Amino acid sequence: MAVSHFSVPSMRTQEDADAVMFELQDLPCIHVADVDLAKRTAWAEHTAFISPEEIATALAEAGHPATVLAQ
Repeated sequence: MAVSHFSVPSMRTQEDADAVMFELQDLPCIHVADVDLAKRTAWAEHTAFISPEEIATALAEAGHPATVLAQ
């Protein structure tokens, strides 16, 4: 499985981190995910059926624009 990392600059509070985590866990094909509020980053382990860009788009649509970090 691939592991993708994201910068999520809008993630400033625990409520934001919870929202990002909820969105990641709600997406199909994500096996494990976590967020780092202090660094404003998130990561997800996922299958090839969802791309890092699709994950970033889903986060943006949920109100937390994300950028895929270099792998």
